[in-house]
Amino acid sequence: MTLECAHCLLERAINQVKLATDDPEMQMNVTTAMLDFLSKSFNMDAVPSHIGTDRDLLVQEMTGKDPYAELKRVSNAMALEIFPDLRQLVDEFSGTAGRFRRATLIAAAANAIEFDVSGRDFDLDELRGIIERVESDLAVDEVDDFMHLCQDTKEVLYLLDNAGEVVLDMILISEIKKLGPKVVAVAKGGPILNDATMIDAEEVGLDGCADKVIHTGAAAIGVNLERNSEEFLSVFRNAELIVAKGMGNFESLTEMKPHCPIVHILRTKCPPVAQHVGTGLNRNVVLVRRP
Repeated sequence: MTLECAHCLLERAINQVKLATDDPEMQMNVTTAMLDFLSKSFNMDAVPSHIGTDRDLLVQEMTGKDPYAELKRVSNAMALEIFPDLRQLVDEFSGTAGRFRRATLIAAAANAIEFDVSGRDFDLDELRGIIERVESDLAVDEVDDFMHLCQDTKEVLYLLDNAGEVVLDMILISEIKKLGPKVVAVAKGGPILNDATMIDAEEVGLDGCADKVIHTGAAAIGVNLERNSEEFLSVFRNAELIVAKGMGNFESLTEMKPHCPIVHILRTKCPPVAQHVGTGLNRNVVLVRRP
């Protein structure tokens, strides 16, 4: 936890309250409760993703709503609309390495595309430009190492991040499978942030791409050893290779020593994560952490 985390945690809480309710009194009640919670929980030893989980659950409990439900639905629909064009960008390559790299960059680009902006349209040239910017902003490039790891393993555990983004992940999952391993995709066990749940996985047809789709057994950001189900944790602890999308997974997984190679695909959206990775802010990262 750093000083920047205090601002971020509270700002996101207020944004969620505004999404969940228009009632000024309820908004104030939730914010007051949030300030009380943060005053008791915020300290140097706390894990941001774990505090973020409790923050989100507090908003849901007090308002009775998932603030991101509609945004996730829109994100999934928009991502599915551009899926064929993104698939075409991968199909431009005949070689394995080129296809894999382009698919990885598309997965990294997911955070650069604002799926939840209603009425947003993309054409093929704009999508190509987005991918090129991801390449130029790739501060940590271990894509080749990632590909070789996939070639040498039998099964990949793929930890999903946001709704909408999961559609772009399907392109990378397909390319991973072509290298030989099976892919088990992991959604969240309940609504948390705008992360993909089993409902989102069903909406986008993820089960037609991944060999198996499971969930973490809990509404929790990242991997949470105290909240996730024993069923998921057993799969996690026996994984040969893990692909972890986004900052929430990065924040939680860097709290534990990896038992197998973990491939982090993320964009450094906040100073503490950027500093930890050793890059600038708003840079793309494909990083392999090993035991």
